Amino acid sequence: MRGPLTSFRLLSTKSQPRNSLPRRLLKRLISPSADIPQISGWKQWLAHLKDDSRVQLKHLQDEIIKNVEVDGSVENTLMMGEINQFHFQNSLAEIKTPTLLLHGYAASSMAFHRNFQGLSKCISDLYAIDLPANGLSLPQQLEIRCTEPQPLKIEISNNTFKLPYTINSLHHKSAIQNFEDYYLDALEQWRLDNKLGPINVIAHSFGGYISFKYAVKYPQAVKKLCLVSPLGVERNIFSVNNNWRSNTEYKLDFENPASKFYLRKGPAIPAAIFELQTKVLRRLGPLGARLCWNYITAAYARVPDLKYKEYIFEMFYGKNGLTQTSKDIFTSLFTNRLLARDPLLDSLYHIHCEKLLLVYGDHDWMNRKAGLELVAEAEKLGLEAQYSEVSSSGHNLFLDNPEEFNDLVVSFLNK
Repeated sequence: MRGPLTSFRLLSTKSQPRNSLPRRLLKRLISPSADIPQISGWKQWLAHLKDDSRVQLKHLQDEIIKNVEVDGSVENTLMMGEINQFHFQNSLAEIKTPTLLLHGYAASSMAFHRNFQGLSKCISDLYAIDLPANGLSLPQQLEIRCTEPQPLKIEISNNTFKLPYTINSLHHKSAIQNFEDYYLDALEQWRLDNKLGPINVIAHSFGGYISFKYAVKYPQAVKKLCLVSPLGVERNIFSVNNNWRSNTEYKLDFENPASKFYLRKGPAIPAAIFELQTKVLRRLGPLGARLCWNYITAAYARVPDLKYKEYIFEMFYGKNGLTQTSKDIFTSLFTNRLLARDPLLDSLYHIHCEKLLLVYGDHDWMNRKAGLELVAEAEKLGLEAQYSEVSSSGHNLFLDNPEEFNDLVVSFLNK
């Protein structure tokens, strides 16, 4: 299935910056870490020709959790036969509000395995789940409740852009809501199934985007919200809220992520790679397996657990490790410049949680200036919000520096 919002045309003549995301990805693909065991691309390719990844993912998950020490008890269940859930209980902990850890795109609850110990000391009921169609959670039916809207085509040339025709923004927003609801309604059902009142949510990257929209749709469900290097904050030229006039030339803004004229610097991800994603690696056969392992060992160089790297490899390269449903939703909510079609800044006035925290790594590739803008606008709306950074860390800051991350989160939840 092709996501209904994936068709758009980008015409750009700008050169690629030195630290652009595509350049970093390429470096990780071709430069394996010297201190990590290398794999046989042929052996991995043969091993993944037929077998579904779920069996291996479950085995690796159990191996990772076996080495995690927590205060209190831990229970892993398939909630209502659908949602893979970890529940850490510690009656002696000071923070009594149930708290959910929510992973990013192409990830799972195991992303927080280095945080379980530290956070379980302070939170009485700590949960970590795999979103539907992610990790070991089962795919739920994706219901398409509206027709496909007219594609959003934006022509970019030098420092300007224009649309050849106007679009029906309400139709586009309805389609976006359709895809968001796949996760939002599942999260609310999960909360009700666990018989939970208002919860705290700590969510990373794409999970940050989803949790923000969850707080918008279900304001009674979220008490405190911590967005960890969230995706989709910036206003941008692709936002369906802009109402551009057809055949009217507008000037681009490459600096201000709070501007509706904003465009992230650097080239877009090629459309074929953006839509195919991990299928590209599988189609490359043994070479794809080797490139995938090189990327993982570089991207997670600060994570000492080899089993976790094997787990991520299984998600990226294994058959159905990343489901088609999750890909379709992601490519329908974001452009191939990783800009949201319905940005968080456009929805901020709907947020009514008690407190909001934006936290990034000090070497994060995500747009930290956008986080600062969101906090500033939230404060103007009367929302208690704060911004912080974790040292010696990148986009996966909770993995890179778990102790400092845990301390920051606990302090936020305790106040």
